[in-house]
Amino acid sequence: MSARFLVTGGTGFIGRRLVAALAARHGASSVVCLIAPAASPAEAAALDALRAAGVRLLPSDLLGSPVCAEPAPKVEAVFHLAASLDLGAPESRLRVNDEGTRNLLAWLGGAARGGRVNYVSSVAVHDRVAHPTAPIDEKSPFTPRTAYGVTKLRGEELLRAGAEPGGYSWTVFRLPTVYGPGQRDGGLFSTMLKLAPANALLARLDWPGRTSVIHVDDVVEALVALSSLPEAAGQAYCVSSDEHPTVGEIARTIAKVSGGALSPISIPGPLLALMRAAAWSPLLRTCAPASARLAAWRVSLMVSDGFWFDPSKFRAVYRKPMRALEDGLRELAVTR
Repeated sequence: MSARFLVTGGTGFIGRRLVAALAARHGASSVVCLIAPAASPAEAAALDALRAAGVRLLPSDLLGSPVCAEPAPKVEAVFHLAASLDLGAPESRLRVNDEGTRNLLAWLGGAARGGRVNYVSSVAVHDRVAHPTAPIDEKSPFTPRTAYGVTKLRGEELLRAGAEPGGYSWTVFRLPTVYGPGQRDGGLFSTMLKLAPANALLARLDWPGRTSVIHVDDVVEALVALSSLPEAAGQAYCVSSDEHPTVGEIARTIAKVSGGALSPISIPGPLLALMRAAAWSPLLRTCAPASARLAAWRVSLMVSDGFWFDPSKFRAVYRKPMRALEDGLRELAVTR
């Protein structure tokens, strides 16, 4: 059976929407998904939906060799979204991000020749090692502070290294904080959706850290659009909306769309300086236990502009209007 698109991670937060978009535009028979056993009720429901829609599903294991018992189908575009997102895990538990990418490319072999391999990466490959004074762009240094960022960066490197022998072109999409219905628990938006309507202290603090964001549906539209754009071949993009709110602004907007209002508390300058010094401490980063390093990393994103993108390069090729943060949050407040 022929197909035009191969998707990994098709039952995930972004992947299930991407598969639905491709199937709606080109027919379910145009999409084939590499599928691992569902790891959550949401993934199980997504898997049932893919089966019901008639999408071809190939059982796979990206840490296996080969990743799938069936040969890779010849396709026009590959969307590689499958990844482990556990920010607190060591590299040994995140091998799907790098070794999984290596194994996928080996399995694809000549099936990707002449096509485009689209790799969904993360702002975490750039990250920061000190209090930032400017946004991240595609020329910013790679200084990942988490094993997740390290393994995603290695995945990018494997993708580029395999392009010439594999005969494919590539595009890398580095994503910031992605939000929308069905987002995973424990992230910034899901946490603030619980705290802000309750006027909780952590939500009331006027955290000054700026973070780039994008709605999940806008991610899907960008993936589809740039995957066939000739000028996007061989390019990496820092992908985000045109809004870059602070964490405090996100909390206040969530409270607003939930029908309430926060009473913000300013963080005194000396205390903020102390928090930044601790969060960015080189000594803590190298000597502290993993749990303390992760906590400091999270705090650094709240007190500094840690995940702030300059999306100019992306917006030069993708000009479609994107969802305003308040509109996206209003949808979240209604569906939660």
